[in-house]
Amino acid sequence: MMRIFTLTVLISITLLGCSKNEETKPINPEGQYLKNIYQESEIRLKEVTFSTRPNFQNLQYTSEKTKQIEVGTNNLSLTMDIYLPPNASSTKKQPLLVMIHGGGFSSGDKDAWKAEVYTYAQAGYICASLNYRLTKSGGNQSPQLRLFAVQCALEDIQNGIRYLKYNANTYFIDTNRIVVFGGSAGGVLSLLNATEYDSNIGINNFPGLSSKTNGSISTGSSLINSDPANQPGLIKFDSYDSPVLMFHAKEYDSGADGYTWTQNAIPTQQAINNSGNTCTLVPQPNMTHTVNLSLGGDYWQYLQPFMWDKLKLAEL
Repeated sequence: MMRIFTLTVLISITLLGCSKNEETKPINPEGQYLKNIYQESEIRLKEVTFSTRPNFQNLQYTSEKTKQIEVGTNNLSLTMDIYLPPNASSTKKQPLLVMIHGGGFSSGDKDAWKAEVYTYAQAGYICASLNYRLTKSGGNQSPQLRLFAVQCALEDIQNGIRYLKYNANTYFIDTNRIVVFGGSAGGVLSLLNATEYDSNIGINNFPGLSSKTNGSISTGSSLINSDPANQPGLIKFDSYDSPVLMFHAKEYDSGADGYTWTQNAIPTQQAINNSGNTCTLVPQPNMTHTVNLSLGGDYWQYLQPFMWDKLKLAEL
């Protein structure tokens, strides 16, 4: 009886899926997470405020677009854009990709990832692109201010991730499937959250929630370099950190103070791997800084297996 019942259900589902009057897309269409299956117009975009912080000595702002207004204010409101594809629902939560823009901790805006975000949202991923506190001149006026600027940015990114976890039911997020993308300064923040998630920096807006994710992806950044924010012993590499996929110019990075594949990228990979964690290092062309990490783009052959494995997409 059970086999007959099962067969009847399968036939019914198939007929419903083939109905000419069917206007909605199936929950798990062929190619989900691998290619664009939705139109850009089908993606719902929400801008939300996830944190508020004091403006340190009126040197900070949250975006180059609002810099002139925010520099003179006492408090800063951190915002993010959340992109919701049609397959995300209360009964079918979806993987989340968090996107972090670059700009030397002094410029940039969450819109920087918009084109790449849509390639993923149209494939069925929920995406969130975050703003974070930027500091005049990137804090390079002194090593102490530079370190503080990076720590403020990291605190905001981590609270943004916690906010998304806290509101998982509202935005239909599968909190067991989260990967962070970042380029340049955003790549540094992606890597730092992989190794320093829940570090004792600033304030955790959501006590009890971790900013740890299933993986971190970066382009145009490293953790072993001469940046004043990377003081010896400040970063601790552990086996239980988030796995990393790192893209870096081979040999010379055109936009990161002369950082190289040999002196910066490989040592970063070795430090992560030696801890018992994993870092896959992928070469970019010589004299590049960041590369486009769109779904289906030039580096999809590396992105797809990493995401498929770390997000356990085969189980969905």
